[in-house]
Amino acid sequence: MTEQEQLDGETLESFVERLNIAHYDVIYTLCNTVGKLAQRIQEGDALHKSSEYVSWCNKLTGEVQRYITIKKEHLLPYIHSLFKKDTDGDYCQNSTEKGCSAQHDLQLAGLDQSQLQLKDIISRIQMVALPLYPGIIHHDLYKLLQQQMALLGNGLSELLLLEKNYLIPKVTATQMNINTRD
Repeated sequence: MTEQEQLDGETLESFVERLNIAHYDVIYTLCNTVGKLAQRIQEGDALHKSSEYVSWCNKLTGEVQRYITIKKEHLLPYIHSLFKKDTDGDYCQNSTEKGCSAQHDLQLAGLDQSQLQLKDIISRIQMVALPLYPGIIHHDLYKLLQQQMALLGNGLSELLLLEKNYLIPKVTATQMNINTRD
């Protein structure tokens, strides 16, 4: 079975759990690593020549961590409740006299919006690069910082594809299954 077939066949809940552990948690930890490297560079740079590049790295990783935090605090609980509704046969048409209060369309719109935000962060990570001249103070730390930023960009690109190609269609299918879509 190919990886694509495995991803296609995976339930929404197990896919989201794997996405959380293998991507959201890993990317968040990578951001912490970048922050520690940036701090080490700033502490050792008495002339503050590193400040612009390092501050860009810090700014971008801060945005990534906020992105991940929002996913964990808002999207993941929604998806778990969506999966539970589907598993329990709790169809939105049967919820109450007023209908379902989960605002499924807003959740999907928020997911689409977060995709645009992620694309913007990825493009800015790719634009932020410091030429590594041999005379730069802490040359090895800069090189390591650049490598970590490249890993972060790659991880975010993979996350973007997984969310776009698998998460959004799985959420949409589950929403349709519980009668939330036209």
